[in-house]
Amino acid sequence: MRLNQRQIEIFNAIMVHKSVTAAAAVLRTSQPTVSRELRDLEKQIGFDLFNRFGKRLTPTSQAQLLHSAVARSFVGMEEISRVATAIKGRNAAHLRIACLPAYAEALLPDVAHRFLKTRPQVHLLVHSLGEVALRHDMTTQLFDIGLTEGSYDYDEATSENVDVGELLCVLPAEHRLTTKVIIDPQDFEGVDFVYYSEDDPYRRKLDEVFDAAGVARHYTVETTTATGLCSMVAAGVGVSIVNPLTAAHYANRGIVLRKLSVRVPYHVYLWRPANGLRSALADQFVRVLRQVTEEMKQRIKLLLAD
Repeated sequence: MRLNQRQIEIFNAIMVHKSVTAAAAVLRTSQPTVSRELRDLEKQIGFDLFNRFGKRLTPTSQAQLLHSAVARSFVGMEEISRVATAIKGRNAAHLRIACLPAYAEALLPDVAHRFLKTRPQVHLLVHSLGEVALRHDMTTQLFDIGLTEGSYDYDEATSENVDVGELLCVLPAEHRLTTKVIIDPQDFEGVDFVYYSEDDPYRRKLDEVFDAAGVARHYTVETTTATGLCSMVAAGVGVSIVNPLTAAHYANRGIVLRKLSVRVPYHVYLWRPANGLRSALADQFVRVLRQVTEEMKQRIKLLLAD
């Protein structure tokens, strides 16, 4: 099966603009044409993309899955257009950064602020994705810097790791475990626990720690992001163990940090495309990122000493 570009454009327009009428206006075509193209697309792929209630369309679960892939391709096309515009205006100074949502919230704002003080003409594009989608996007090389939790084998990219410290316990401010300075795995026995989804690389490492200690936790919520996890803890849903960057970001926001007696080192893996010229801008950004990371490690020491 091979879809053509027009079919993909129509599908994306309907998903983004929520109606055939709006999609037709954006694509500068007629509503009957868009409806016909949509029916042809559904016939070709063999399943319905939308539930139809009169003139209203509601995306099916299959449509949502398909659009997650389509949206990434459109991000790539938009980036190419932006680069072309920048070159035309003789202002092609830009950096494309692909990262986890946790880094977009807890690390990159400080890095971007410091970096742009010295390079205000640079345009930063931060594209945050879950780990699985991020791994896929790195193979396209539509980025200058990639930041992941996991280490992978890619011929298209080179990597280095940034030591950020170790995983930390995060607790609601009034939780009984806050009376302890260092928390043992056994302290989590039967305690309400907010956890990562099963495909998270650090979930597997923590499972090994608790399995070795024979500890059974009571899972209340599983979530795909560290920021979502900390928000749940701050709301009192349960306790958890999270990367130090996100833990420090949420400290004093309804969350208390404590060390885990079993050390689980945490690294950020920093990726660069293997092919092409090495970007001096990316080199400078990486230097700033390492500086900010070291300062965050010192801040975490102070937080744990309180």
